[in-house]
Amino acid sequence: MPDAATANLALPLMAAAQAQKHVTHNEALVALDTLVQLAVLDKDLTAPPASPAEGDRYLIAGAAPTGAWAGWAGRVVRYQDGAWRSFVPRPGWLAFVADEADLYTCTGVAWASFRSTLTALQNLARLGLGTTADAQNPFAAKLNKALWTALTVGEGGSGDLRYTLNKEASGNTLSLLFQSGFSGRAELGLTGDDDLRLKVSPDGAAWREALRVDRGTGGLDLAAAEASAPVAATVDLGALPALKVALTGSGTVTSFGTSPHRLRLLRFTGAATLTHNPASLVLPGGAPLVTAPGDTALATSDASGAWTVRDYVRASGKPVTGPAAADITDASAPGRSVLAGTAAQGATALGLGSGNVPTFASLALSGAAGAFRTTRVLTGSAFRWDYGVDGTAESGSNAGSNFFINTFSDDGTYRATPFVINRNTGSTTVSALTVSGGAVNLDNGASNVIGYRNAGVAPPTTTTRSVGTKIVLFPALSGSDVDYAIGIDGSTLWNSVPTANAFHKWYAGTVPVATLSGSGVLSVAGEMRVGGNTSQYTSSFINGASGYSRGVNIQSAGMLRWAMQATGTPETGGNSGSDYVLAAFSDTGSFLFTPLALSRATGAATFSHNIVAAGSIRPGSYTVATVPAGTAGAVIYVSNGRKSGEGAGAGTGVVACYSNGNWRRLSDDSPVAA
Repeated sequence: MPDAATANLALPLMAAAQAQKHVTHNEALVALDTLVQLAVLDKDLTAPPASPAEGDRYLIAGAAPTGAWAGWAGRVVRYQDGAWRSFVPRPGWLAFVADEADLYTCTGVAWASFRSTLTALQNLARLGLGTTADAQNPFAAKLNKALWTALTVGEGGSGDLRYTLNKEASGNTLSLLFQSGFSGRAELGLTGDDDLRLKVSPDGAAWREALRVDRGTGGLDLAAAEASAPVAATVDLGALPALKVALTGSGTVTSFGTSPHRLRLLRFTGAATLTHNPASLVLPGGAPLVTAPGDTALATSDASGAWTVRDYVRASGKPVTGPAAADITDASAPGRSVLAGTAAQGATALGLGSGNVPTFASLALSGAAGAFRTTRVLTGSAFRWDYGVDGTAESGSNAGSNFFINTFSDDGTYRATPFVINRNTGSTTVSALTVSGGAVNLDNGASNVIGYRNAGVAPPTTTTRSVGTKIVLFPALSGSDVDYAIGIDGSTLWNSVPTANAFHKWYAGTVPVATLSGSGVLSVAGEMRVGGNTSQYTSSFINGASGYSRGVNIQSAGMLRWAMQATGTPETGGNSGSDYVLAAFSDTGSFLFTPLALSRATGAATFSHNIVAAGSIRPGSYTVATVPAGTAGAVIYVSNGRKSGEGAGAGTGVVACYSNGNWRRLSDDSPVAA
């Protein structure tokens, strides 16, 4: 046989005349024991373990193993007879890695996880997650949490997630069935047709439809069962699991609870008194109501849990126009006749003329102080306007019984109080005011003030107008813009323009004298002064982040000439960075040179060109004992340095230059001495 080993596992072959054939045979058996049913303990070690057991096998997946494994990257190794042996893998070999419980494949270049290559599962007949799928449930999962998340744009997706369920035809069922103990309790979907339905069941057998949405119109139909509750001081309507509620018995009700965002249709079975509370239980007319059997009402609660009776209908058919005392009662046969007749008949019977519109010489509304006295305007049976005096008590000093005007929605429910006049002060409160003439004049001889109620302070906002906005000069509010407006944020009075592309301008006559861009750049046509003629410290600050230039630029006709600034060198500690420079620029505004630079860390000044002084230039003064560390070319004055010919200790001072490692006299280049 021409080869000394097998082609696939490289098992050694015995030669025909080979001595000690058992050695070759045993080596082949060890290789077979290693590579057949290949299961290794680990693949991530880069050096042999400290105490391997006989027969332990490993994959060396790392690129640079060390120790006894040096040079064996990618190989299978086995500990045998106190030493490590390696085996070179072939493409396609499979190895089970025990500590990962994963199967790895040799690609010829590296070992790849078999699990990571499973990127698609197609045409599976069944799939069970944590449980066994069967013919009835070919996809089954037993788990506590599940997550579906959108493939983001950065990952190649759209960022959307749409879960699609499809049925074959309209008559089929497509639904989500909710069970408790494997017994159905709720079902949502398209059950038997293409309308959306929600059904519930108490036992999984008897089902009731609770909600239906028509597929063509979007119309919503609800099954509203009626719950029952006895009349009490507090009847918590939100705690009752029904849209319709029957209030039974008699008594006084002062609260419907505090559940927010609820709607209830009420039916009364007896004579109960509902107590008006402007903060928590608002009743029609702002006064108590006495119910009668068969009376019905519509009540809603707002975000804070405060309830409002939006509509109240008496079983007798009589309207409820205000307090219980205003309820029209049948006192006599003539009274019934008036109520049943036409408007003209009623006017004639009451002596108010003979037409459909009664005529009054004068009309007075009288009632007790603290009670509402109003006139209402209706369309059909729905309120539109309500004006009169409120129920504020008259406590003396002309307080109480203030005049108001209310407005109502198309369905006759209260909307707002746009107009109020205080009886004592004459102060008028208007919720919104449009002046058709385009001008508002304040004509008080003593003082003219426009005041704003403290509705809050905040900076400008987009989409929804900020509570800090006080005057809107030009509305521009949108999802990305704010108004041209004036407002307050904390202790700050602010002015706003819609975006950073808009400007603030100040004019002298028709000439703009100053402009502040939306990005914060201030331009003035003339001088700009800091501080006044006062005996106090005055300064101007130029602030910015470390690593960016901050300074003052001087231009000619828009062209840069000089720049005085702190450099953009980062401040990394030790007082480094943000050095001061004075830079010169050409006629075209391009950089020329930096004639002056000051180090913030050392205070050293660097001049790039000649220094011309009209007077004297005085260098720093030192003694021989205090001269500083020198820099080549530096010049100082040494006050006790000896001139040529002066004796020791009698120096009268010399100018010295640092050269060749010493401070030297300029006169003869000798080292300075005292």
